[in-house]
Amino acid sequence: MKMHMKLMIKGWHHTRTGFTLTELLVAALIGGIAVTMAGWGMVALLQNNQRVEEQATTRMNLSRALDFISDDIRSAIKVSTTAPSDWTTPSGYNLVMFIEKPADNLEEQEDGTLASTPQVAYYTRAKTSGINWRGPMILYRQKGSGNVAQGNPQALIDGIADTSPNCSSNLTGAVDSGTSKGGFRVFVQHQRNVKLCIAGLVMPTNTIYQTETLAAVRSGSATPTP
Repeated sequence: MKMHMKLMIKGWHHTRTGFTLTELLVAALIGGIAVTMAGWGMVALLQNNQRVEEQATTRMNLSRALDFISDDIRSAIKVSTTAPSDWTTPSGYNLVMFIEKPADNLEEQEDGTLASTPQVAYYTRAKTSGINWRGPMILYRQKGSGNVAQGNPQALIDGIADTSPNCSSNLTGAVDSGTSKGGFRVFVQHQRNVKLCIAGLVMPTNTIYQTETLAAVRSGSATPTP
């Protein structure tokens, strides 16, 4: 009986000895690998979410810019890819599109003159140091009247690509603004039908997203060019 009790006590002590150092090291290694893999998975998920959000933001901003520009065109009497000879384009800016609008009142003004035709110029310009806009290029809008610019160009949208959008015109005889002015390009037919193409740079992947639309002058004052 005493011998049996000794064996039972000895067996009980054996079951309470715990893990060996080797077992603890193996468990720690496996746990570390699992945590590392989970961390990599979380980082990849966050990066993918960031890419999706950046793409969505770029699409939304470009669409809003095209809607705004389209409204400008609809309220115009004439659209061109060049400005009048006496219009002064600011240094460093690339003129892409020039819009003339009907004056609010074409009758004689208080000073005896007629109202001047409101004008709008669209430019692209490379981002420069010291300005809080995303590059590589920015799309600007400038108002004017009587072929005289009023105030400085105002940034409309940043994050514009520095390469021309890969789009083509389906407007017969349209005038192309050119491929050397960055991510904003227009095709103008008869000074009233316009195809707008715009390309944005999606960060941080540095991929280019582009979109396009058609807009037309609605004013009956516009005179189509044959």
